[in-house]
Amino acid sequence: MNLASVRALAFLVVLWIMRSAAAACPSDDPAAVSKLFYAQHAEFSSEDPAQIKEVVTRRLFDALDREHKCAQGQICALEADPWMDAQDGKIGKPVEFATVSNSGTEAAVSMTYPFVLDRTPRQQRVTLLLQRDSSKGCWLLNDLVGPHGDSLVGTIEKWFREYGDAL
Repeated sequence: MNLASVRALAFLVVLWIMRSAAAACPSDDPAAVSKLFYAQHAEFSSEDPAQIKEVVTRRLFDALDREHKCAQGQICALEADPWMDAQDGKIGKPVEFATVSNSGTEAAVSMTYPFVLDRTPRQQRVTLLLQRDSSKGCWLLNDLVGPHGDSLVGTIEKWFREYGDAL
């Protein structure tokens, strides 16, 4: 093999590696990533966090894992659905996602929807906070700020600081 062939082969290998790394991320658009997370994991707060370990940050995973282990047959930190900050009602349609801010490594995405509890739905907003290691990395869900303005991670961590030792 001559030098030109080696360089060409090396170039193709680098392109393949870059394409493979980029293909592993569902999207570079934080709103699209948030929409996909909601579509695939709407019930994430009551499911085994191992199912979402690859798409959330370590801090969020640790908080959800602790909550999941505690909540086997009892109420722990989460008393309501974090998407709605409510035990009753449902998320109506349309559900819309829009990127509010994006620094390249941190992003905030607004999720708006009609909250349906009675005959007159009211608009509610949730903010999904995403992070990634670099501008080329995959977006990971880092936190969810509910309609009442409370951080999901903060709520879980605070509850365990106050009551966790009593378990």
